[in-house]
Amino acid sequence: MKRKQRGALFGVSLVMAFVLMLVGIAGCGDQRAEGPGGKDAGLYVVTTTSLIGHIVDQVGGDRVRVATIVPPASCPGHFDVKPAEMKVLTGADIFFVHAWQGEMFTDELIRSVGNEHLRKEVLAIEGNWMTPPVQKAAIEHIAAVLAEADPDNASFFEANAAAQLETVDTVGQELAARLAAAGVDSVKVLVSEMQTGFLKWAGFDVVAPFGRPEDMSPREMEDLLALGREAQVDLVVDNLQSGHEAGKTIARDLGARHVMLSNFPGGLPGTDTWESAIKKNVDLLLEAIEVL
Repeated sequence: MKRKQRGALFGVSLVMAFVLMLVGIAGCGDQRAEGPGGKDAGLYVVTTTSLIGHIVDQVGGDRVRVATIVPPASCPGHFDVKPAEMKVLTGADIFFVHAWQGEMFTDELIRSVGNEHLRKEVLAIEGNWMTPPVQKAAIEHIAAVLAEADPDNASFFEANAAAQLETVDTVGQELAARLAAAGVDSVKVLVSEMQTGFLKWAGFDVVAPFGRPEDMSPREMEDLLALGREAQVDLVVDNLQSGHEAGKTIARDLGARHVMLSNFPGGLPGTDTWESAIKKNVDLLLEAIEVL
């Protein structure tokens, strides 16, 4: 009797093992649509920076999964991309890349992943993406790509994009009013070249930009300091992702205030969205000029 029971149990175990094997095989297919809780999450999108990733997340909502390669506090132009980090492209539908990252994310590197259906979308949107006008252009472009890639959710993406465009307008107008009220147009600044577009949008009197510390010769530094003294510069603005040693040195030598801004959502604590990141930048600028 016991032998028959053991035989029956063994047979059931074999059947269960076979069923589980089949389920496992079925689950090893296309992973692109695997979302939270195993539900279909639509498109799987990979982005190079948090600037792109945030927009995809806002426009795509729960119909898109997003992965970003470059950490937000790192310089995306000097990031050391390793082949292992490109595995995130396996099973992805779209790969968004800034146009100025072409030499970093080459077609050869992307092909090495072996994802034949992957669409590479190069975003040639010029200007500082933290400024409202450029942010809006990026939203419109990315929303159009998502809608084309997933027509069934096109109206969903378009509605989300419209809402985000309205948010950008509202936030931009509020911040511009704060900056104008503070009289920033009379504040003379030397600024990291990566923050020049933002400072001009904000209304500051930009005397001159400066490059990364390792790219500046002693003569260029001397000329910049001479220009700063002549113009009586009040403020020196650095870019987090480019480092802050050059700006600190310049500010100290000129007796000017120093502030460091971020060009990417998530670069500074509590700034995971474009809205929170631009508000943080403006707060830092206004705090820096309060004592001038």
